[in-house]
Amino acid sequence: MSDTTTPTASPSPSPEALNELLDAERTRALQAITPPWPHFLLSVVCAAAVWLPDTGTARTVAVLSVVAPGVWILLRQGALVREGTVYATEDPGDGPADPVLASRVASRMLAVSNVVVSAVLAAVVLLVPLGVLRFVLPALCLWYAVDAVRRSRERRRAAAVVERATSEPWYPAYRERIDARRALLG
Repeated sequence: MSDTTTPTASPSPSPEALNELLDAERTRALQAITPPWPHFLLSVVCAAAVWLPDTGTARTVAVLSVVAPGVWILLRQGALVREGTVYATEDPGDGPADPVLASRVASRMLAVSNVVVSAVLAAVVLLVPLGVLRFVLPALCLWYAVDAVRRSRERRRAAAVVERATSEPWYPAYRERIDARRALLG
């Protein structure tokens, strides 16, 4: 009798489970890079400072409140794009198959869109009467507070998904693939 044992291949996750895990890990990575609390603290300071009696200072603070988040994203764009590319799903119709090329394209798109959005928001803030800004910026502060709570829930949900996945038999092969992608992107 000959021994015809074949090596067992590691089971692969279902596409839904893989997408859920990739989304959870991407959420955790991106939230670690851009935590919500700096935006919230900035919005609190700007919401209070826009009530200063000097209109020039109040207008400058209002412009700062809409430009600063875009500047923060521009400063962190390399890490954001890298993590977004590492945890991207592998749909053939999504774009370039080369992750390095996809990362470069995404980086340029992020930079251009941030500059355009920040410029448009700054122009709007400069054109809107200061009386309106004195009520809009505190509302923006409340929106950031709601966003911080929402992102906290997303982070907890993502942690639960990752915790569940670590006990799956396919998880070590998944981690190797993610580490290989990260090494490729440098």
